[in-house]
Amino acid sequence: MSIKSLGVIVALVLIMFMSAIETSIVSLAIPTIREDLNVTTSISLIFAVYFIAIVIANPIVGELLDRTKIIYITLLGLLLFGIGSLLSGISTTLETLIMSRFIQGLGAGVMMALSQIVPKLAFEIPLRYKIMGIVGSVWGISSIIGPVLGGTILEFATWHWLFFVNIPIAIIAMLLVTVTFHFENETTTTTNKLDVRGLTYFYIVIFFLMFAVMNKTHLYLNLISFILACLMAVVLYKNEKNEKKPFLPVTEFNKTIILIFFTDFAYAIILMGYNLYMPIYLQEDIGLSPLQSGFVIFPISVAWLALNFSLDKLESNMTRKGLYIFAFTSLMMCGILILIGTSSPLFISFSLLFAGVSFGTVYTKDSVITQEETSLNNMKRMMSLYTLTKSLGNSIGSTIMGYIYALSFVFIGLQIHNVILMSLIILIILIILWSLFYREHEHKS
Repeated sequence: MSIKSLGVIVALVLIMFMSAIETSIVSLAIPTIREDLNVTTSISLIFAVYFIAIVIANPIVGELLDRTKIIYITLLGLLLFGIGSLLSGISTTLETLIMSRFIQGLGAGVMMALSQIVPKLAFEIPLRYKIMGIVGSVWGISSIIGPVLGGTILEFATWHWLFFVNIPIAIIAMLLVTVTFHFENETTTTTNKLDVRGLTYFYIVIFFLMFAVMNKTHLYLNLISFILACLMAVVLYKNEKNEKKPFLPVTEFNKTIILIFFTDFAYAIILMGYNLYMPIYLQEDIGLSPLQSGFVIFPISVAWLALNFSLDKLESNMTRKGLYIFAFTSLMMCGILILIGTSSPLFISFSLLFAGVSFGTVYTKDSVITQEETSLNNMKRMMSLYTLTKSLGNSIGSTIMGYIYALSFVFIGLQIHNVILMSLIILIILIILWSLFYREHEHKS
């Protein structure tokens, strides 16, 4: 492996690490921030605006990449994230902190979208599988490092340093990007006008969809918002069909791509259930510390990374449908084992190896299929939309799984069982959809 390739990998890891660790490291300081800033309203706004900004930034990245090179967009994302971190660190009121978190989220949204596009430009299969496995596993690793790093900083410094710590990392990443993000097969087009109408309709659909899920006041508002999202989606589709260079390339969405996007969205919801609410269960019901709970769920990252180093060999012996059914079955096995041995952290940790295999298989294959089976002209747009699908799944999944975790049923003893059962239902739906709608080609995956 060349020094340039190694530099690209390190830059990607740093970029994903900053985006992934931000939630877990800041969550530890919520009581301190509330007291220091005299917050009487909902402190959760500092998380909500961060996720909203990510959703806003994700889809526009593909459009920007058609007009300028990836190195400049990456530097823009890192600059926004760095400025947002600096402003967050020097904030003295909740209002300025919320504004700063929004800027930080915009940078994170840009960086997350690029992390799916850079491997396509820089690496060939099967090395690309390994690189994407390394980058993907950063999310799990951050769940352990986040509490340790955050707890250490809060022990010896103020909460402001939770944001300041991002600045040197961002500077190192910018230097690496400047040196290594030069790709021979990168193309840009500057003659096409921006599809402003399609972009506007698209954001309106996203707004109504997120409001339908996250509104906690009157239920009828959620229903109305969902109906409006569906109606606007129809308007968006009709508009984009008539555009010469649409923001949303509807012609790329064949049955396979639609199935891939839905699978990724569903898996993002399930991942939120495991990543967010399994640690809560381990800490509140079992009595583990944040660090101990992080080590319990760490096997997800271990199996995720290990799987991607052998995915090319695994898929050579399976059809594509067989590979996905294998992944769904592996995650179902994990859920069933956890239902059986919920009281044992060690047994849960072992069971989560099956989850890591499943997440590694699905996320890597979803990304590669989107890269390889969309036209070269629309690949960057499609990868941005693919990242948005994952971000929406994360945002909506954290809310939905939160509702489900809080429910009480007579026949269910533990709240974490609600999350596991919901995951099993989603997996059954995915198995049915892949069995009915995916038609295997003559060649293997």
